[in-house]
Amino acid sequence: MMSRDVFVNSGFYPFSSGQLFLHAKVDIATENAVLILPPFAEEMNKTRHLINTVMQQLAAADCNCFMLDNFGTGDSEGDLDQASVGIWRNDIQQFIALLQQDGYQRLSVVAIRFGALQLFDLLNNDALGLPMQNIVLWQPIFDVKKFWQQFVRIKVAEVMASGKKVSQKDLEQQLLQGNTIEIAGYPISPDFYQSLLSMQTAIPAQLQRCQLSWFETSQLENIALPVQKMLLQFQENQDVNFVQLKAEPYWQTTELANADELITLTVQQLVGGQQ
Repeated sequence: MMSRDVFVNSGFYPFSSGQLFLHAKVDIATENAVLILPPFAEEMNKTRHLINTVMQQLAAADCNCFMLDNFGTGDSEGDLDQASVGIWRNDIQQFIALLQQDGYQRLSVVAIRFGALQLFDLLNNDALGLPMQNIVLWQPIFDVKKFWQQFVRIKVAEVMASGKKVSQKDLEQQLLQGNTIEIAGYPISPDFYQSLLSMQTAIPAQLQRCQLSWFETSQLENIALPVQKMLLQFQENQDVNFVQLKAEPYWQTTELANADELITLTVQQLVGGQQ
């Protein structure tokens, strides 16, 4: 019996870390929930309009859809220098448990960029309260060290533009000495840095029980070699619905970009994958 007493509207809800803002599109009594795991920092700002669109379209197709702003990000309570990946993971685990209490039976996930790292870390750390049915990856990041390297490059370039020099090693040394550093306006604390490095991001065995789609956006004619290698790793154990779309890199364009085909494919996969 589905109660639907808890997450009916967007708004602030109490979690173990504090008051977090939940984006919710809930229109029908269904046993299936879709959870969006968002990208990180400026990539989230570039992608939020696409997330809102896909949530609206999923709701119109009778899918109840949710996205939790992580503690210290978006509209949620706290500052990023107080956050850690562990805090975020605990909040997501708590949210999924509450979905189960609210009558949901199955969970699907759209994981975007850093969200793929979060998803893998989540699955590798704990058995979830709900069986995972369908996973859609948007331009996923699989290597947390490469994620960190790319993020640090923003600071390196910023310092170089001012006529000075700093290296990734210099910044990491500051963190190891207990200092918080600022990258693109985001305060990165030693605890947050260490929590990144401790993420468990191997391909989770649970994925083999899910329908998996990977939607890569590229302006290349062929599939990039790192993407090919990762795709082969997945395909050793399961089928993957891999599609490469030739379009702008929506997560990093100067102006907000459209991704109509990506959204259409995502809705088709999630709606068609419901049981």
